[in-house]
Amino acid sequence: MQTAGAVCALLNRVRPLRCPSEERTLYCSMPLFGKRRAPHVPRPADYADYRDVVGRLTAPVLNLCHFAIQSQDNPAFPCRDFLSNLHRETARLQELIDSHGAQTNELWFPFRETVAAAKNFAVVTYDVLHIRQSIERYRLLELEDEFKQKTDIVIAAFKDALLTVSESIIAQSRLCGVHPDEVSVDFQPCLADPLLYRLPTDRAVRHIDRIGDQVVYLATQFLNLSEDLDVKDVLSERDTDSYDECIPHPISEERMRIVEARFHNLQSLYDTYIFESDLEQQNEHLPYLRGHISIIYHLLSVGTDLVHYFIRHMSSLRRDTYQESQFPIEPERLRDLVFEYPLQYAREYMESAVQLCQTMIQTYTESAEIDVPIPNYRGFHVRPSTLVARIVLHYGSAVTMYLGEEHYDASSPLDLFRANEAINATKRRRIGEMLSKRTELQVSLPENYDELVRELQLLFVRLMNEGLVVMYDTDLSFGDLQVENDPTIGDLAARYVRHFMSIAKMDIKSDITVRFIGDSRALKDLKILAENGYGEDRMGNNIVLPDELSYLSR
Repeated sequence: MQTAGAVCALLNRVRPLRCPSEERTLYCSMPLFGKRRAPHVPRPADYADYRDVVGRLTAPVLNLCHFAIQSQDNPAFPCRDFLSNLHRETARLQELIDSHGAQTNELWFPFRETVAAAKNFAVVTYDVLHIRQSIERYRLLELEDEFKQKTDIVIAAFKDALLTVSESIIAQSRLCGVHPDEVSVDFQPCLADPLLYRLPTDRAVRHIDRIGDQVVYLATQFLNLSEDLDVKDVLSERDTDSYDECIPHPISEERMRIVEARFHNLQSLYDTYIFESDLEQQNEHLPYLRGHISIIYHLLSVGTDLVHYFIRHMSSLRRDTYQESQFPIEPERLRDLVFEYPLQYAREYMESAVQLCQTMIQTYTESAEIDVPIPNYRGFHVRPSTLVARIVLHYGSAVTMYLGEEHYDASSPLDLFRANEAINATKRRRIGEMLSKRTELQVSLPENYDELVRELQLLFVRLMNEGLVVMYDTDLSFGDLQVENDPTIGDLAARYVRHFMSIAKMDIKSDITVRFIGDSRALKDLKILAENGYGEDRMGNNIVLPDELSYLSR
């Protein structure tokens, strides 16, 4: 029977670790008990040994590169099988040479860059092929013929890029001494005739009862995403002359990945709650929405990889030594492709899907109406109007605000600003009527200037104490007091109330209300917003909104 010390010694023995990239057994000493020591992984014995290991992983890549050159006249080239193999083998090779310092070595860096280029263009070409083959299956609005033609042009450009990078890898492998004397090309050729067979659709589907809730929720999520600042900035239409100024700002790799991930999440949302249900049979618009979400996501995936390659390998950040190598595609051509293929068509398909989503929401929207007070501080100025509009846009349906006989588009802050003219006119009229009814104010103005100022100061203090006005500036010195054709104290006070309102020094409290009519979901949140002062206290300071409106802070 083994003692505890013997077991401990057994567990602390040197253990072999398999390194898949070098296909050899390495060893490190890692005690499982007591103080841990840093593992020691020895490098290959010498440079010849290193080149031998690299050569073994380069051989499959060279096999594919020679196949590409031999297949350049094959209309079925490049095919998915070739691209997936090229990506796998170049990824293994790049991982190996990077781990041994190829990025900082004058000789090996050009080889490393050509391998990285092959890996990158294998991915983007695979994605574009997927897009081309999916156009027939996706239900897309308009653009299809034009989009097919542009996709074919892009595939042809990437085919040339793959041939260029294949030749470059062969040349660089010879410079680094890892190209064998003979290369056997045993990769199976790409088939010219794709298999068109499709399995029958015979699985049972889930039943969904509340179709309206699901459709409206999904369409609303798409509309919210179309209004996202990152999405709008990345997909904005730009002039050709401005392309140079847009990469890497605002079209950065980071922002591209963020936007791509958001559309990927939306696709996952659809597949989780809608796919494999009878909802698509109940609403004919849903398959079109799924097609647009998917095509936008795949286009953004292509755009992200191209922007990554352009910034990392073609911009001023790249190493000077790569100037000795040949780019798979000219930098200006690649830059133009970014804006004129993935970004352009992602934008156009998003815009057409926005109209689709608005139609879907209107079909299932439950209309309602609410009466709420106007904002406490200066009516519908910037912050309240913006919050109201963002709530309406969040739900993607029409909401109208009514003030008397006038109506305003609640999704437009600028349109809501117009309501302030009517609100302020009503306030001025009401304060004037109130002052004219006070008999103690219907007296002539004092001839003494100081006495007149004193009377006005006392009057404004009384108005504040009675809760009729709100002073945002407590300076009541009336240093600019001018008496015009004001027969009474009441007339003079009314004129100065209007003056102080115009310079945002004062506001008049009122019970003015507005009516919102439209989507019940949006109206529910608008009522919460109004109950919380439209995000402001009576002095115009921002306040924290409740959790139900947390999306407004994003």
